[in-house]
Amino acid sequence: MTALRNWEIVLFALNLEGGATRAVHTEDVAVRCFKLAPDAFSWLKHEQYPDKEVVRKDLIRLRMGQYGAVFVKGRAGKTKAVGVGRSGDGWELTTAGADWMHSNEERMRALLGTRPVRMDRQELLRSLKRLHDSPLFRSYGEDRVGFSPSVGDLAELFRCRVDADPAVWTKRFETFRIQAQAVNQQELCQFVDSCESAWKTWLTADRAHA
Repeated sequence: MTALRNWEIVLFALNLEGGATRAVHTEDVAVRCFKLAPDAFSWLKHEQYPDKEVVRKDLIRLRMGQYGAVFVKGRAGKTKAVGVGRSGDGWELTTAGADWMHSNEERMRALLGTRPVRMDRQELLRSLKRLHDSPLFRSYGEDRVGFSPSVGDLAELFRCRVDADPAVWTKRFETFRIQAQAVNQQELCQFVDSCESAWKTWLTADRAHA
């Protein structure tokens, strides 16, 4: 266990809990960390309980980029933005986090003596299949240099209104990029990058004519 740092286990636990596809509650990450390495993630006096605070602090550090890159996004606790008494708690992998997991998962599995749970892998592949089978992806494969999709085609593929806020578009691209990275679909990652670049070109031209 000494070969692993706590933040690596936290990131691994988040991935096991489905952090590549959805927001995962801090408590769920803490429970998974406790199962993986109870000595490192338990209370001091009552060792039978997982220590959420240790996990929360590392998630914040992972979000702040203190371990080399911004590996996660999200927050712990409640937020007024979602209403009084409702939790805004949740963490997800970023593209950098998904890339780190792809590079380190085998090492983590070997050191922790566990087999990663991939219950959501089929869900990821189904989601990406729509991109992979799309006319735009075929067009991209035929001519990557000249690939120039219309904003209407992009809106249909990524299920986003043409006039949606840029933050919504960016979130759509990021979500699919992280999903593709999580299952090592590098060609789809590059396709999403090209789609985002085409959208940015359209957005710049649209604003210039406004």
